[in-house]
Amino acid sequence: MKKIVPLLFLAFFGHTRLTATPAESPVKKHVIMGTVFLDANKNGIREKSERTLKNISVSNGTTIVTSNKKGVFTLHSYTGQTIFPILPTGYISSHSSSKIENTKFRYIDPAQMNPDTIIVDIPLIKEVQPSIFRIGAIGDVQVDTEEELSYASKSIFTELTQREDLQFNLILGDLVNDKMPLMPAVRAVMDKTNARYWTVLGNHDRNSESTHLNDVFTRNMGADTYAFNYGGVHFIVLNNVFATGNRSYEGRVTADQLTFLAADLKRVSKHTTIVLSQHIPMAFTHNQKEVLALLEGYQKVLILTGHTHNVNRYFFDNEHIHELGAGATCGNWWRGEKDRDGVPDALMQCGTPRGYFTIDFDKNDYHIRFKGVGLDAQHQMRLMMDSTHLILNVFGGSKYTDVQVQIDSSAWMPMQKTSRVDPLVGDTRNKNQSKVYPTAGNTRNPLGTKESSHIWQMETPTAYKSKICRIRIHAKDRFGFAAEQEFMMHMP
Repeated sequence: MKKIVPLLFLAFFGHTRLTATPAESPVKKHVIMGTVFLDANKNGIREKSERTLKNISVSNGTTIVTSNKKGVFTLHSYTGQTIFPILPTGYISSHSSSKIENTKFRYIDPAQMNPDTIIVDIPLIKEVQPSIFRIGAIGDVQVDTEEELSYASKSIFTELTQREDLQFNLILGDLVNDKMPLMPAVRAVMDKTNARYWTVLGNHDRNSESTHLNDVFTRNMGADTYAFNYGGVHFIVLNNVFATGNRSYEGRVTADQLTFLAADLKRVSKHTTIVLSQHIPMAFTHNQKEVLALLEGYQKVLILTGHTHNVNRYFFDNEHIHELGAGATCGNWWRGEKDRDGVPDALMQCGTPRGYFTIDFDKNDYHIRFKGVGLDAQHQMRLMMDSTHLILNVFGGSKYTDVQVQIDSSAWMPMQKTSRVDPLVGDTRNKNQSKVYPTAGNTRNPLGTKESSHIWQMETPTAYKSKICRIRIHAKDRFGFAAEQEFMMHMP
């Protein structure tokens, strides 16, 4: 097990308060003019010697235009929109030291006085991008206080900065918990790591004090709807938090985003793997049928989401479309008994530890794998027992996952999927009710009685009762998930 050391404990708290926001300029239409160019010296400034790039798609999150043979584009946009290139495979944006790639896009900030015509030159640099690569899918970090930001720094962000196998991480929304003054500090922590990020807006990342609900997020993160290519895979990020009031919301994709999605996908081969990231699961998005219809005909579509603080996998009528609800790296909102590093255990309601997923891409295929924060990479499941049954929680399992068990040298035997509360969740809940938890200096993890979607069980074979056994588990399904683990246990 790799020890997670607190490399990133914060020096940023003195800078977390936002100054008073200037009076917002009215929403108006702008003419955006610019040139896409190859930034040879990486200074973000177009030099006469630097060549321009043609046929690069540029968008404002609704309309997509293409740079001409001189690299020039013109686009009409409104205050509050972001101008961004749809990066081709082998290119990345230049002119920023930030580790968050979408901060390199140009946000037309309503807090500024913007001219009618805005010049937005787009500097790109070439980058070697392998066709076989791995990324991280990082669910809700959701910090509510400076103390919770220190938890995130000591745990998930320290772990990500130590990983050298991830090309980048998709942060799937809810960076903060309605605390807008913490957004710059979250960005500062991310910029201190060695990792690269793309970020998604979550419902708790919205500024309820502004008429432009997404202004703080977009001011710090650059864009909330965009697309890019990497290693031959096409990535799309949508903000599907649809406001029904300053604080209320529902999962929905707007008409403008549907226009953008349709125009974007027209430029993408049906044989290209599509990864669509949004905060609220597609399974709970009101107009999911409109979105899924646009994805019809693509051979591999993976949807990555957060929001629920549970690990879930969702399936639709189209067998080529699969959704992974990646859980939360804050677990159950940074609650519960603290570990040896002083970070709350925050076990999720589904029985999954605080964690995230890695996705391996290999040409036209992908594979997903769970990773608990601070846990050994082999820790893919939890095996428990009662007086009559073996009970297994496979953290990335789904209704299609086949689970087989071998006890000592027995033949492989199937385990049966069941609906029940994870036993560790039930035990923690009982300790809450009996006042065993929380102990001094800790907080109560508010676990309920909701059943987990990834539990399997089988009756304990009579021949192995009261024996110490070596137990091997294999779990696999046709949607890119496979896990195995071995246990030594005394059978009841």
